[in-house]
Amino acid sequence: MKKFLIIVISFTFIFINNSYSACDDPLGDGVDYSFCQFSEEQDLSRAYAPNSDLSFISFIKVNLDKSILMNTNLSNGNFAEASFFRANLYEANLEGGNFEKSNFTSANLTRANFKGSSLIEANFKDSNLFGSDFTGANITNASFDGANLNNSIWTDGAKCNLGSIGVCKK
Repeated sequence: MKKFLIIVISFTFIFINNSYSACDDPLGDGVDYSFCQFSEEQDLSRAYAPNSDLSFISFIKVNLDKSILMNTNLSNGNFAEASFFRANLYEANLEGGNFEKSNFTSANLTRANFKGSSLIEANFKDSNLFGSDFTGANITNASFDGANLNNSIWTDGAKCNLGSIGVCKK
């Protein structure tokens, strides 16, 4: 009987304390979609998924406009041609991801981590990138028109000075 109780308690503890999400579960606070593959061009605008793990996933041409993704892990994911228009990605981790031709227009990317990401032809027009880190990122033909780059770390590791709007002033 004692052995049975220990097994039941252990089983309960393991499954109550871990939050696992299947790839077909709805987005929400703290979901784990890591390593999921999704069909292209999904409309997930206005999605609410702060504190979630979206690492190593494929979301090509996904629409995440006006979504709340604060403190979300999008590292090493494939978000090519995705749209994050006016999305809130405050302190999000986008390290090592593919965001080629993605649209971040007017997005809140304060203190976001873009280390080593591919941002070729990405659009950051009028976005807030205060304190973001672009160390080692590929920003070839990316647009930063009107973007706040104050206190950001640029691709070469240098810090952007105050007054860095649209261009990193070192």
